[in-house]
Order: sequence, then C-alpha cells, then structure tokens
Amino acid sequence: MKKFLRMIPLTCMMALSACAGVVDHAIIDTEKSTFEVGILQIITHDALDASQKGFVDAIKSSTLLSEKNVNFTIENAEGDETSQASMAKSLVIKCDLLLGISTGSSIALKNARDEAGKKQPLLFTAVTDPVDAKLMKKMTNHDGSVTGTSDDNPVEAQIDLIKKCFPNKEAKDIKLGILYTSSEPNSEVQAKRAEKEAKKEGIGTVKKMTCNDSSDIKSVCNNLAHSVDVLYIPTDNNIAAHMDSVKSVTDEYHTLCIVGEENMLKNGGHITYSVSYPLLGKRTGEMAADILSGNKLTEKIDAEKMVDDQYLSKVFSSSNLAASGINLPSGLTDGFTDLG
Repeated sequence: MKKFLRMIPLTCMMALSACAGVVDHAIIDTEKSTFEVGILQIITHDALDASQKGFVDAIKSSTLLSEKNVNFTIENAEGDETSQASMAKSLVIKCDLLLGISTGSSIALKNARDEAGKKQPLLFTAVTDPVDAKLMKKMTNHDGSVTGTSDDNPVEAQIDLIKKCFPNKEAKDIKLGILYTSSEPNSEVQAKRAEKEAKKEGIGTVKKMTCNDSSDIKSVCNNLAHSVDVLYIPTDNNIAAHMDSVKSVTDEYHTLCIVGEENMLKNGGHITYSVSYPLLGKRTGEMAADILSGNKLTEKIDAEKMVDDQYLSKVFSSSNLAASGINLPSGLTDGFTDLG
C-alpha cells in the first residue's frame, strides 16, 4: 500500500511535466569535492582569450566554491574543425561542466555531448545568436541544459557610426563593404543585420564578400576595399586572428575599417563600439559557479546579452588611422578611448 501511495504523486508530477513541456535537465553531482571543467576554444585571439580568462578567474574567486576544488582542461583547436570535434568528444567524456568559447566550439560540444548521451551542464560565451545556432530554444525561461552569454554586437550603432565618419557625404553616396567568413554562423548573422541596417539608413552601395579561411582574407579584402569607402567586419574569429592581412589592404587603399569588437583594433581596425569580452567571460564563470555549487539549476539561468551602453566600450586606434591616412571628423572621438 505504501508503494502505491508513493506512486500517485509521482504519476501526477509526470503528467504535469508533460503538460508544461519537457525540461531538458542538466545532470551534475554538486556534492563532489572536486570538479572537472572543460573549455573548448576555436582559435587564439585576444577577444576569446579574454573571455576564457574572465571565466576561469570568476570560478577561482567565487565564494560559492571556496570549499571545492576545480580543475580546468583547456583545448584550443586553432581553427581546425576536425581537431575541434575530437577535442569536444574528449572533454565530454571526462568533464562535469563544459564551456564553449565561440559558436562553433559550443556547437561541437553540444553535438559530442548529445552523441555520447550525456547531460552535463553546457555553457557558452562569445556566441552571437545561440537560438539560431540551435544551442537553446530561447534565451529566457529556456528549461534547458545549455545557457551562457551572447556577444551579440550593437551592429545598428556600428553602422550608424559610418555616417558620422563621413559627415560631408550624403548616405546615398557612401560605399560600404561587408567582409566575413562564410563558415562562421555568428558572422553571417551580423553581416545580414549590417546589410539590412545600412539599407535602412539609406547607404547607397552595400557589397558583401566572404572569406573561406585565413588563406584568402587578403585577396578578398583587396577585391572589396579598393571599391568602397569603408569596410565593416563583424566579430569574425577567422578575420580577427588575421587583422594584419586586413591592415595591409586598408593602408594601401586608405579605406576606413569599422570592426565588431575592440581587440580587432590592436592589429588593424580603426574605430568601433564594442562589447566587453572579459565581462562576458566573467558573467559566464559566475553562472558556472552557481551551477557547480548547487546554488542554481542550469535550466533556471537565463542566457544574457551585454549590449546596453553601460557595458559597451567606445574605442579607436590613432596609429592605425594614421597608417591608413585617414582623418576622422573633429570631435567624433570625444569620449572614446584611444588604443594607440
């Protein structure tokens, strides 16, 4: 009789759960004294490195985990998707919690986790559109085992910046080139938004061109830069890691280059409004600490964006502008930080 009575509420709970929709529970033993955290990063460059550091530092400094040991395994595919897939499988096997840095790395981890039939919490950072990438069904109230932070850019504000850089030209006379890597879903999403916004703002000529990988960045950039006034490059991991190739072209043709994030200014970009990658990593690390400590369930942590003005950096590079022979309008960079 006692067994029968215990089954009644369980049956009711299952029925209620079915009515409410399926919850994709993450599975983790929060009572463990030592956790293994696996980090997968697609390539080395400043923005992703900053996210990684912010994530690790946030976990190490969390008071929620002061009585726990956390070990980190960090894998970097250096742009090789085959290696990335193999690394993802290895991390899924041995880790209690996973972090993907970039859209591709996060997808690789999710695919490997799903194939292995495992359900450890999966976090992401530096992912532009996690819903479009099918990492989660929605950003908030997602009831899933995947969450994290999006580096969704203030694309519209960046396109508006173009008109401010050319005050003596009507919008219809400005020629804009959009450059991104065809294999990066995050870049394609931003490129489409940039094109849509440029047309909305009345910019007369908009050309889009794509790179396949690092080997053709310079040639594609060359084909585009000589026929436009300004290049727009979103947060593209491949191009960000090889901005020196872009710089050699923009210097030659004296073409303004507006980029997706501030680290791309260090090796070639000119000016932008940028999200903070250290802050993205830190916030994701705080999420991880909540999960590992048992303070919060993964499915109850909303994914976050940081595109509000309070989180954005206004930055430019006076040295890169000088190398390209470009003078911005007087007063435009007031309130901006010069990265040199």
